[in-house]
Amino acid sequence: MAITTNASNTYDPTASAQALTDKYTADLQTRITEQTKAATATSAALTNLKMAMTSFTSSLLALTGTKPLLVQGATFSSTAVGSATATATAAAGTYSLFVEKVATSNQVSLGGIGGSAIPASGDGNLKIKLANNTDFTVDLSKANSDADQTLSATEIAAAINAEPNNNARVTASVITIGGVAQLVLTSTISGEEGAISVDASAMADGDLKTALGAAPKQLVAAQDAIIWIGGKPADPSDTSNRVKQSSNTFSNIDGVKMTFTKAQADGDTPITLTVALDTSATATNAQSFVDAYNKLKTVLDGLTDPGDPSSGKAAGTFSTDSGVRVLRDQLVRTLRETATGALATFGITAQRNGSLALDTVKLAAAVKANPTGLDKAIGNNSGGAPSGIAGKLDKYVELWTSSTGQLAQRETSVAKLQKTLTERQAKFETDYTTMYNRYKAQFTELQILQERMAQTTDMFDALFGNDKST
Repeated sequence: MAITTNASNTYDPTASAQALTDKYTADLQTRITEQTKAATATSAALTNLKMAMTSFTSSLLALTGTKPLLVQGATFSSTAVGSATATATAAAGTYSLFVEKVATSNQVSLGGIGGSAIPASGDGNLKIKLANNTDFTVDLSKANSDADQTLSATEIAAAINAEPNNNARVTASVITIGGVAQLVLTSTISGEEGAISVDASAMADGDLKTALGAAPKQLVAAQDAIIWIGGKPADPSDTSNRVKQSSNTFSNIDGVKMTFTKAQADGDTPITLTVALDTSATATNAQSFVDAYNKLKTVLDGLTDPGDPSSGKAAGTFSTDSGVRVLRDQLVRTLRETATGALATFGITAQRNGSLALDTVKLAAAVKANPTGLDKAIGNNSGGAPSGIAGKLDKYVELWTSSTGQLAQRETSVAKLQKTLTERQAKFETDYTTMYNRYKAQFTELQILQERMAQTTDMFDALFGNDKST
C-alpha cells in the first residue's frame, strides 16, 4: 500500500504573516491615514486663509491708512521746467508761474597741488567753510597714505571725505585735465548757503599752502532758485510775488509740491500749473479696494465650497465648518449693510454673489460732485482711528487674525492633532511589527512541522511503496 501527500498546502511564513497582520490592522491604518490627510489639509487651508486675510488687511492699510483714495493731479503746461504733485486737500485751479533760476550746488576746483611736501603735525590744518556759517578742519599732516613723503590731490581728497566733522557736506574728487590733477570740491548743500571757501591760513608756509590758499576756480556757482507766482512783473522794483530759496522744491501753494529742473529765458511766456481731480488715479485706488475685497472673498468661497459630486468637484476644506462660513457671510453682510448707500453712490456695488464691482463712470461723476465723500465712505483701518467700511471690515477680520484670534486657536488645535496622529502612527508601526514578528514565528514553526510531516510521509512511501497487496 502506497502513502501519498499533497505539497500544494505549503506556504511562505513571511507572506502569510504579512497578510494576516495587514488583515487585522488595515482598518486602523486607514483611519489614521484619513485623519492625518484631513489634518494636513486643514493646516494648509488655515495657512491659505491667514495669508488671504493678512493680505487683505495690508492692502486696506496701504490704500487708506496714510493717504486718501481721492487723487488730485498737478501738472505744468510745460513738463520741461519740472513736475508737481498735489494732495487731496489742494484746491482745484490754475496758477501762472515764471521760473527765473533753479538752485545749484557750488563746485570749485584747485590746481597745482600734486607732489607737495607733507606738512608737519599742527601745520597742515585746512579749514573748509560754507556760506551757512558751518565749517570743518582737515589735518593734512595725516593724509599721506602711501608713505612717499608727498601729498597728492587724491590723498587730500580722501582726507577731506574721511573727516568725521565733514558730515558729507562737501565731497572731494580729482579731475585730471592735460595731465594736471585738480582737486574738485562739491557742496551737497543746495543754493547760496552752500557756497564753498577754503582757508589755508593756519598752514605752514610752502607750496601746499600757496596752492590751497589760491582763489578757487568756480565750476558751478552757488545759486538760489527764484520763481515768480503770477508771472514776472514789468516793474523790476516790484518783488511782491517773488520767491527765492535754496531748494528747487516749492510748497507755496497749499497742498501742492512743485520741483523745478530748468529755468526759463527772459521773455518766455509763464507756465501754467493746473490742479484738478485725477479721475484715472482715483479709479485705480477704488478698484484696488474692490480687488482686495474680492480676492479675500474668492479664497473664502473656495474654502467653503460644498462641491458637486455629480461632476466630481471636491468640496472645500471648510465646507462643513460653520465658523468659516459665518466669517464669509459676515463680511458680505457688513459690506451690504454699509455699501448699499454710500459706496453705491460712488459706483461701488455689491453683486448677487457678494463680490464688488466698480462703475468708473459713476465714480468720476460722484467724486466731482463730492470730492471728500469717497474717502469718508470707505474710511480707513489705521490703528489710531479706524472708520468707515474699511474700519468695520478690518475690525471683524482682526477677530480672526489677532494673536489670540480664531486662526491662532485653530492652528494650535490642528498642530496638537497632527502631533497626536504622528504619535499614533508611530505606535501603530511598533504594534504592527510586534504582531508581524509573532505571526511569522508561529508560521515558521508550522512550516517546520509541515516539513517534518512531509519527511515522515516520504519515509512511509519508501517502506510501503513496493507493497503489491491492496
